[in-house]
Amino acid sequence: MSIAVQTYPVMPTRSCSFCLCLQGGSVFADFDTDDAGIISLRRVSFDGYGCCEVESTTRMSSGDSRLLLDAIARSEFESVQVEEVLRRYFRESKDVIWSDALAEHDLL
Repeated sequence: MSIAVQTYPVMPTRSCSFCLCLQGGSVFADFDTDDAGIISLRRVSFDGYGCCEVESTTRMSSGDSRLLLDAIARSEFESVQVEEVLRRYFRESKDVIWSDALAEHDLL
């Protein structure tokens, strides 16, 4: 899985705690972080599908949230654990995200 953090200028129409650019820029996933440091998906945009606004999603576990936030802080995304965390989260959330888009972009 190709992973990078995407930074944007502050935009009121696209607010989120952080955005991950996945699969070479074919997927952009916007995440929020709550006061306890728990991550949840806000929206995800897929090439060929459009933008999926997520109204309710699974919160990432505290351990997985911590691992992902630490990887972002270090800008180290090549670890197998980071990919496993993201794939697990997308599998757990596939009922509220377009599962066909997740499958086509190899995120499950």
